[in-house]
Amino acid sequence: QKPHFAYAEGKAPPGLQALSKQLLACDAYVMCTPEYNHAPGPALLNLLNHFGSSTFSFKPSAIVSYSAGQWGGTRAAHALRPVLSELGCLPVSAMIHVPRAQEVFDDSGVPCATGGGVDPVASWQRYAGRTFSQLEWWGTASREHRSRIDPLAKSPPLRSDPAQRNAP
Repeated sequence: QKPHFAYAEGKAPPGLQALSKQLLACDAYVMCTPEYNHAPGPALLNLLNHFGSSTFSFKPSAIVSYSAGQWGGTRAAHALRPVLSELGCLPVSAMIHVPRAQEVFDDSGVPCATGGGVDPVASWQRYAGRTFSQLEWWGTASREHRSRIDPLAKSPPLRSDPAQRNAP
C-alpha cells in the first residue's frame, strides 16, 4: 500500500484515511517501541513513514522503549528521536525505558514486585511521571498556541517538489 501522502486529498483507502484523521486529532503522541537490532521497531517506523510531517508537526511526543535486556531499549529510543524531530513531532527530554520487560510486568500489564517492600506501581508512576508531565505541558501549550496561530501559515508543508527544501 502506498503511503497516505502519496494519495490525492481525500483519495486514500478508508482505513488509511481514518488513521490519518485520528492522528491529526491528537495534541501529543506517545511513541512506544521495542528495540530490534539497536533500532526502533519496524512497525512503528513503517507507520510514521506512511504520513507526511504535516500530520505530526507542531505537536510533542514522548518516547517509551522496552527490551528483554538490561538497557530497556535506550538505543532504539535514541534512534527514534531524529525521526520524530524530522516529522516536527519534537520529543520531550524525559524518556521511559523498560529493561527486562518480560520480568517487569505480569500478563495483565501490572508491574511485578521486585522485593524490598517497594510498591512497584508507585515506583513506575514516579519514574514515568516526569515524562508524562513534560508531555502534558508541551501538548497543552502547543494546542493553545495552534488555536490562536496556524503554524502552517508561515511554515507550510512541502507538497510538490523535494527541491522546495533547497537553499536559494
